[in-house]
Amino acid sequence: MNVEQILTNAQKALLYEVTTNPKPGLVDPVEHGAHPDMDIYTFIDSSEAMRSYLEQCCHLATAHTGTMPELFNVLRVRGIVAERTMFAATQGVNTHKGAIFSLGIFVAASAYLTRTQTDFKLVAVQDVIRAMLVNLLQDDFANLTHKKQLTAGEQQYLKYGKTGIRGQAAAGYPAVTRGVEFLRQTQGTRQEKILDTLMYLAGQVEDSNLVKRAHNPAIQQWMQARVATYFAHGGAQTPAGLNYLKELEQLFSQRKYSLGGTADLLIVTIYCGLMEGIL
Repeated sequence: MNVEQILTNAQKALLYEVTTNPKPGLVDPVEHGAHPDMDIYTFIDSSEAMRSYLEQCCHLATAHTGTMPELFNVLRVRGIVAERTMFAATQGVNTHKGAIFSLGIFVAASAYLTRTQTDFKLVAVQDVIRAMLVNLLQDDFANLTHKKQLTAGEQQYLKYGKTGIRGQAAAGYPAVTRGVEFLRQTQGTRQEKILDTLMYLAGQVEDSNLVKRAHNPAIQQWMQARVATYFAHGGAQTPAGLNYLKELEQLFSQRKYSLGGTADLLIVTIYCGLMEGIL
């Protein structure tokens, strides 16, 4: 494991995710009805714009000598700059704000470990992440009632008590652990493996984007039922499973449902799969 491998696989993960299709509620090369303000080219531009930020994550992590929460605070400042760079590259469209947060954290944790480890070990990366984010929930959810502009995640915390991606991050991304184990056991082409892993994750996580679009947290139970039907059809390796996925993609486009939060976790899962050599 070295910095160049980390950066290469991080960029691959961004591109693998967007080029895989069909993906309900997400942008792919064929369809983007749930996100009419963006297309695959927007995502390619955004992915390229993230390269400098990911390089900074690696440099900051390998050079860091302070505490782990201090490293995260520095990363977060760079992440804000990266968001501005993303918006400049996409003409104001939010393509990768979630990935800037989650993938940046994984890249930094991986780079930090290159100082003492030669192989990528997900468990070790997650230990670093938990140490970096030990104060995340306390810091981010304090005094929200006095904040003028709330993010979707902050709104859902106040309304439903859901910690969303922050809860996942503070816990070291347990959904990614499950996602990587699922990916390890999948069969078929890379596209089939990624599609099945996407749907697996969609049934596992609370997607704040989906809740926001549906205006109801109960949408997650609805999604879990769709996931069960997809796998009952045999998943991406069967004509029935693939046809069902295409039908689901059309339904998501009609209702403007998004799986943006799941996509961010898929990107990180793909990154870990590439680092472990299972994809």
